[in-house]
Amino acid sequence: MEHRSRPGRLDTPMSNSFEDTDLAAKALELERFLPEGRQVEFRALVAAMADQAARNSRQADEAAQYRDHARRLGGQLKRLQEIFKANDHAFATFRSALTLSRRLRTMAELPGMLTDLTRAMHVHTLTCLLSRELFAGFLSPGFPCPSHKSLTTALNALLRPDASRRVYVGRISALPRPDFFFDPAVLAQCPELLAGSCFIAPLADKYQPKRRIGALAMADTDPDRYNMQKGTDFLEHFCEVLAGDLLHVKIHEELTRQRESDELTGIPNRAYLRRHGPALLALAERQGSPVSLLFCDLDRFKAVNDTYGHETGDAVLRDVARAMAGRVRAYDLLARLGGDEFVVLLPNAGTEQASVMAERIRHCVAEVARDRELSGTPGLSVSIGMALHTPGQSIDALVREADAAMYVDKRTDDQKCPL
Repeated sequence: MEHRSRPGRLDTPMSNSFEDTDLAAKALELERFLPEGRQVEFRALVAAMADQAARNSRQADEAAQYRDHARRLGGQLKRLQEIFKANDHAFATFRSALTLSRRLRTMAELPGMLTDLTRAMHVHTLTCLLSRELFAGFLSPGFPCPSHKSLTTALNALLRPDASRRVYVGRISALPRPDFFFDPAVLAQCPELLAGSCFIAPLADKYQPKRRIGALAMADTDPDRYNMQKGTDFLEHFCEVLAGDLLHVKIHEELTRQRESDELTGIPNRAYLRRHGPALLALAERQGSPVSLLFCDLDRFKAVNDTYGHETGDAVLRDVARAMAGRVRAYDLLARLGGDEFVVLLPNAGTEQASVMAERIRHCVAEVARDRELSGTPGLSVSIGMALHTPGQSIDALVREADAAMYVDKRTDDQKCPL
């Protein structure tokens, strides 16, 4: 039996959006049972369903893309948070290090400051090397002070993959001489340090940038803590600040020494006595201990200058100062007031101990006169006045009292035998 198509039947294939799909197949099957004239409406409905399905599919794809994008943003945010946290920690460490450096007032405080800096930097060991020629006279024995030549040689020998960077960042085992930058005893106590990493930066003179005044070296057992992929901007800037602070403290101490040191003899001067004498007197008052002061004036020193010349006179003053410094105790304060006048401040010394010290000084002056063969002059000796400190008495008042006693000694001892 021949099958004939009804008028208006959908004989043509469905739209591409439903082609070869279950929905298109079902639509073709359903269309056979539709009443006449409803095919167009049915096709519009099917087309609308196809568009909605396409939109749903696109929305699902977009939603998947959004979810993927959100995951990527979440990962980036987490990484940014980690970077921010690391930078915040680095900045806090940098700020703590700066505070320690800026609090440095004397070179004697440097070892303690470096100990605090090691803790602030959270490193296993930290070393500050300073040029012997510049700093040795301001640091305690035992502080690492290599010669300028050896320091420059060691810094120049460091291998730097990035030639634009002045610092060395990398494995400790790659150093030509790890024991130059780090205490050999520390390396022996912690062998794992040799497998760790380090940061080494030269300390440059801010006034002469090409001159290196030292080096700062930090080491950690973590081999990845210091590497070329990690930034060291904070550390490099800190080294610039530290170098400047070290120079400022050293220059300040140098100027203080010049200001408070007698240029001719090298012993403390009147300014030093006025600065440090009151503290010794205050300490004695708190402890209830005696303090004495000897005022020493060389007799007939003018005759030495007139007979042998001022050059010999200056040499005699240097000899007397050196001899007196060798006689006083380590905690006594010897100072030259000017000309041929000297004072000795004696903590924990009453009149008996002060009298013993006065006799030592008389003998040392006599030895200088004898060694200098000054017997051709009217005689070189010393008049000494002694004063015992009373509570509340100033250092200037104590000096004046001893000075007055010295003149009494000079008048009553005019018959001293020439030596």
